[in-house]
Amino acid sequence: MKIDKWMGRAREIAVGAALVLGVLASGMLGAVLSSDLLWGQQIQQIAEHRAGATYDVARESVISGKIVQYSSASTTPPLGAHISLQTGSGTIEVHAGNAKVIQASNISLQAGDSVSVTGETVTFGNSTVFVARVIQKGSQSVAVRSKNGVPLLPTAINANGKIVSPAGAR
Repeated sequence: MKIDKWMGRAREIAVGAALVLGVLASGMLGAVLSSDLLWGQQIQQIAEHRAGATYDVARESVISGKIVQYSSASTTPPLGAHISLQTGSGTIEVHAGNAKVIQASNISLQAGDSVSVTGETVTFGNSTVFVARVIQKGSQSVAVRSKNGVPLLPTAINANGKIVSPAGAR
């Protein structure tokens, strides 16, 4: 019994370490250090989700409705922008990725706005959340995740249309 318990704990540590390295590699060291408790919870939830499945565009669906509430920085895992969307079948919680990506696309999301969201429903801990890949409001749309389900980061573009790399160490 002790060996099984030790092996389970070792597996949790290995998965957690791999996810932490991924977070650090993507330049989010400050966020991890400033919110250890929340990130710890989110890493565990991501590990639980990713252990059984990966994002698959073949499982995507489109939901439409009116925004009940938009939060650019939710403290409820998964961290990031959240939308409470009132659809014909009830209110659905949508993880909208990085709010800076939405802001950079010049789309404003407010209560009462009608939107369509392309994404997939995933289990996070004891609840489910609709993970957005593309958010559309009217004729505007923004991709907030890659086709592999990885949240996108904002990218600066200079006046000549060239991608500008952020300064500093990576």
